Amino acid sequence: MHPKLKTVLYGLSVFAIYTALAIVLRIVSHHVPEENEYFGVISNKDLLLGLMLAFVLTFTHERRKNLK
Repeated sequence: MHPKLKTVLYGLSVFAIYTALAIVLRIVSHHVPEENEYFGVISNKDLLLGLMLAFVLTFTHERRKNLK
């Protein structure tokens, strides 16, 4: 598999795991955001935080791979 594709898949999987955890925590805590929501559960802030987290974790993962 192409290395860039692996990197993109890693970032997407980090984002998907974060989003799934955020949704589960919202459902369990019965706390629904009052701002702009997607699917009635996740807000714009959550999506932005998830994208930033995925970018940072993917970047550090790639740096670690290159150091080895």
